[in-house]
Amino acid sequence: MDARDARDSMDARDARDSMDADGRVIPVSSPTVSLAPHSHFIKIREVTLHYWEWGSPTNPPLLLLHGGSAHAHWWDHIAADLARDYRVLALDLRGHGDSAWTTPPAYEIEDYVADLEGVIATLKLAPLSLVGHSLGGFIALTYATANAEALRALVVIDMGFRLRQSRRLRLLSHLPAPIYQDEADLLDRFRLLPMETRTPSALLQHIARCSVCLLEDGRLTLKFDRATLIREPRDLASRLPHLTCPALFLRGSDSQNLSAATLAEMVALCPRARGLDIPDAGHHVFLDNSAAFLGTVRSFLHDTTKERRCKT
Repeated sequence: MDARDARDSMDARDARDSMDADGRVIPVSSPTVSLAPHSHFIKIREVTLHYWEWGSPTNPPLLLLHGGSAHAHWWDHIAADLARDYRVLALDLRGHGDSAWTTPPAYEIEDYVADLEGVIATLKLAPLSLVGHSLGGFIALTYATANAEALRALVVIDMGFRLRQSRRLRLLSHLPAPIYQDEADLLDRFRLLPMETRTPSALLQHIARCSVCLLEDGRLTLKFDRATLIREPRDLASRLPHLTCPALFLRGSDSQNLSAATLAEMVALCPRARGLDIPDAGHHVFLDNSAAFLGTVRSFLHDTTKERRCKT
């Protein structure tokens, strides 16, 4: 299945209900606009960033941030569904996907957050809902602690509030980028990081195909800057009490990245947060169990919308 086939199959689905992690059925409205994505580029602080957009521009905005060494296409399999009710935007972080690399490398959390602030301001997205996975979750969490008034809701996926240096990632950053002889070699060798996943093979192959660019000699290589693997440690514990927007912290039930104890600590530190485990999922929660993830996020966004209406 290539990128176009994946999008077409999503567009062809009938409107259906989603189910959240508690087993509640969340109705999905019928689409009224084309759910095919559109590619856009935007320059923020002299860095050209790329994003995909689905759905009607009149819908409430929902911005998706991928994790480290990933790209915006990780959201393809759920973005069209969310676009039935939201204006969905999936950003390629600087140094990832089709966004520009920086020279010298500038990939600290503050750099990503400044890009995020620029995108939200330039596209006039506030108030918006913000969803981030792994590194994207830490970026979203950092932004939210200083800009809670700009958010309708925040969803952080399998990411804690402390960012530690990883010896393994530092070693990987100094290795040359992998080279694939052809698509068959790519599909045979491509792995997620961490490798443990329940991602369906067709979805994993779609992500793999969208993860590479063509070299002049016809071979393939990953299209992210390996310098993005290195960043300084951060601790947001003192800032979490300032997170006053509705927040949902999700953990894969089998995750080795986020412990149940850390999830509980995050919830306790935030005034309006709740934490949930997504069953049958590891770190790559929305790939491993997309149905439960989608239902849970839809339920949360639906509840926050009702709460907002009650207050107004």
